[in-house]
Amino acid sequence: MSAGTREQCVLTAMIGWSIWNRRNKWVWERVNGSAFGVLAAAQNLLHDWKEAQVANMSNENCNLDQSLKKWRKPPDGWVTINCDASGVLNGGIGIGCVIRDSHGNFIEARCCKIQGHWQIREAEAISLKEAVSWVRLLGFQYCRFETDSQVLVWAIKGQSGESYFHTIVSQCVNELKHIDQVLVDFVYRSANGVAHLLASAAHSMSGCGEWLVTPPEFINDVLDLDSV
Repeated sequence: MSAGTREQCVLTAMIGWSIWNRRNKWVWERVNGSAFGVLAAAQNLLHDWKEAQVANMSNENCNLDQSLKKWRKPPDGWVTINCDASGVLNGGIGIGCVIRDSHGNFIEARCCKIQGHWQIREAEAISLKEAVSWVRLLGFQYCRFETDSQVLVWAIKGQSGESYFHTIVSQCVNELKHIDQVLVDFVYRSANGVAHLLASAAHSMSGCGEWLVTPPEFINDVLDLDSV
């Protein structure tokens, strides 16, 4: 604690608290979880605490639900990656994701169609897995992933299961371990509109679409709305 920066000390304290909570769940409820889940819970707690401090300083009394309904910029040096899936009932899914920086600027977007018959939660998990794999290839190391699937976020931070959905979740967790600092957060659809448009557009494309620096025209309006 004496050798670390203030940020490192605060995160260490949050990790200790998260370990204690996970230990109590095991002792009293026999509920176990992954090491990643402990770290993710600590990072999310720290992130939420920081946002609460900012809100208090500015005398804003908005509750957490309101903050999840509008797209938010990530901290300085981080990127936010929104991901989504669509068309689950049409014999294939479209997946889309978009990367923006701490100023809200568009960095890159991608969408593609994946054939197969999937349940909704499986499709959402696939969209996150593809987003994480893509971001790893691009080399980003301070990442906040956002999805409008609360079930998926619970699974990422909770205990593993034996369903095919949980198999995909485990693959996501393994991929996320290779990113230095990472958050996986739930947001409402209204805060995930760009990713939803990209996922929907994938069904009308013959292959994958990828845009660097300059976004496709069909998401410009939502990007502008998010930046307000």
